[in-house]
Amino acid sequence: MIQAQNVQQKPSQDVREQLYSQLEDYLGLSSTKKKMDSSEKSESTTLKRKSSEQSSSSSSKALSKNTLAIKVNGKTVKGSAQNIVGRVVEAEMGASFREEALKAQAVAIYTLYSYKRASGEKVNGADFACDSESWLVYVPKEAMQERWGENFEEYYAVLEAIAEDVCGQQLMINGRTACATYFAISAGNTETAENVWGPGLAYLQAVASPGDAFCDGYLSEAVFSADEIRDAAGQLAEKNFDFSGPEEDWFQNQERSPSGYTKSIQLGGVTLTGAELRSMLSLRSACLEISYADGSYTFTVRGWGHGVGMSQAGAVFLARQGADYREILNYYYPGLSLSI
Repeated sequence: MIQAQNVQQKPSQDVREQLYSQLEDYLGLSSTKKKMDSSEKSESTTLKRKSSEQSSSSSSKALSKNTLAIKVNGKTVKGSAQNIVGRVVEAEMGASFREEALKAQAVAIYTLYSYKRASGEKVNGADFACDSESWLVYVPKEAMQERWGENFEEYYAVLEAIAEDVCGQQLMINGRTACATYFAISAGNTETAENVWGPGLAYLQAVASPGDAFCDGYLSEAVFSADEIRDAAGQLAEKNFDFSGPEEDWFQNQERSPSGYTKSIQLGGVTLTGAELRSMLSLRSACLEISYADGSYTFTVRGWGHGVGMSQAGAVFLARQGADYREILNYYYPGLSLSI
């Protein structure tokens, strides 16, 4: 297999014109700002802070008693939610990004792991697990010092301030903590949870995210030989694949969602979901096109991640246009409320 590689290709002129036309609505920050301003005075707002009777100081005090347990390379580490969320933000995005995007990420992180804990999901007694050596999910302070060097104090102060600013805030649905999933880069639109994981999280809906197309890593390619496809399919031992036909006909009947992600596709006569195919071949996304030539399959992939919830690239893009974290959350999680 040729590992996935970024394709350094900017959108064509036609595509750019279509994207820019979408951006007018996508970045309707003036109208969004008015809605958000009025939300402070209205009970009917989609994304709103809960009753102002709860002060930020009281919520900070409440959170100080709240801890998260994380499995770091096999060892359980406990700490304040505020401290751990800041380090997860660095692992997920990096302290050098726009602060409003980082705040949106912090809220999503705290919400997601609060949801997992409330749902009883545990990883060997911890709330979640990570691979800190690869900077996946969580980063210890020592690793930050080593990577940032002379910039450590500045970057660490940014993370601490962001975590403190939004500590305790989480996204809610019908009075309960929502499953605020997020991912790196969309394929131009986010995806509904139902099309990826099935029914159960109907509030995670698809939205346009055209700014992602200008992000490094948006477009990638992975090339596989026929033998590599057959070997990868062997991971799904319960499936009865039939590879007796011509190699160019192994993939058939690809069905896409309205967002462009693969809902289902047939391989060797067996129907797979887009998520199954992506996992089987370790592709960046299920938004893909397949071509066959000279004994090899080329997968042209758009986006990076499952596509459900908030696009991190989209959050950064919106922040650059002047959106604050509440506007970003309102955009990617329509219908949810923000609780302090």
